[in-house]
Amino acid sequence: MLGHELLKSIQNIAAPQNAAAMLRHAERHAISDPALPMLAELTTNGHAAAKALGARITGFDHLRLFHSPVKRCCQTAENIAEGATQAGLFVELIGPQEALGVSYIQDMSEAGHMHKQHGDDFIRLWFTGQVPNTIILSPDGIATRKILHVSQHLAEQTTHGRRLDLHVSHDWNIIILRELLLGVQHEQAGWLNFLDGVAFSQSADGTLTAIYRNERRSCALPWENFVRRT
Repeated sequence: MLGHELLKSIQNIAAPQNAAAMLRHAERHAISDPALPMLAELTTNGHAAAKALGARITGFDHLRLFHSPVKRCCQTAENIAEGATQAGLFVELIGPQEALGVSYIQDMSEAGHMHKQHGDDFIRLWFTGQVPNTIILSPDGIATRKILHVSQHLAEQTTHGRRLDLHVSHDWNIIILRELLLGVQHEQAGWLNFLDGVAFSQSADGTLTAIYRNERRSCALPWENFVRRT
């Protein structure tokens, strides 16, 4: 079931710690125009899977949902919220966050065409500096901003019991975190599935722990020691 592996990662964070995850949206329709990837919305299956994910969240009293400004991420967050509310959680739908979007893509049309030309190999070209910053910015800086976004919200006061923050975003964003924080490359692990992502916890001294499947890594903030890419 989609989202099962992410929930397992979240459950590996021991209570009473709050937790967070940055996850990919649910299943979307195919992208017909590589220059306009943001237009694709959720499929019927995507709506249902996101709602089912929300209904399966356990071990928390309070769920907050943040999402990319892109509509399919909003749809995913709304469906997770509906499922979690029906399961008895106190839910806050916080809304769109620029930090969860893809504003780092400087030339959407050219990036889309390059990805169509190279397929998944585009990620390796990008991560090894072979794509100009005029098309897409460096993944190191993107990772720094994503970590800051997650950690700042994790550090906020809890008022409704143990809290889980879900940040609904896009596959490229989670692939950046998965590789740069944990060394998990898509060539070995496979492409990121819908409703999969990286889980986080944060200790009182500011140490942030990232978890993806069997990979776990902790680092004091600011998290600057990214995995070296080859």
